[in-house]
Amino acid sequence: MNARTAGIVSYITWVGWIIALIMGDQDDEFVKHHLNQALILNICATVCSAISGIFALIPIIRVLGAIVFGLIGLVIFIMAIAGIISAANNSTNPLPVVGEIKLMK
Repeated sequence: MNARTAGIVSYITWVGWIIALIMGDQDDEFVKHHLNQALILNICATVCSAISGIFALIPIIRVLGAIVFGLIGLVIFIMAIAGIISAANNSTNPLPVVGEIKLMK
């Protein structure tokens, strides 16, 4: 898998991230950058989904939680699309808010 494809695939849920991690070139800085960005987005999406599920169990704040975490989910989705576009254009521009966080070295 070439670097550009690995960068694009890494943003497609956890499955895409694992595929890009396994099949992508681990020494390529471009692939590392997009794997890191996608990892952060996937972690944020998973945490928000778990918290949203907890809020859904509480009747008083169910609707407010659905609205807030629905909007957060939409922002995460838009940032994933921005990451895909960045990878397709062979760019390593960091994503807003989470772009400076480094989990992978």
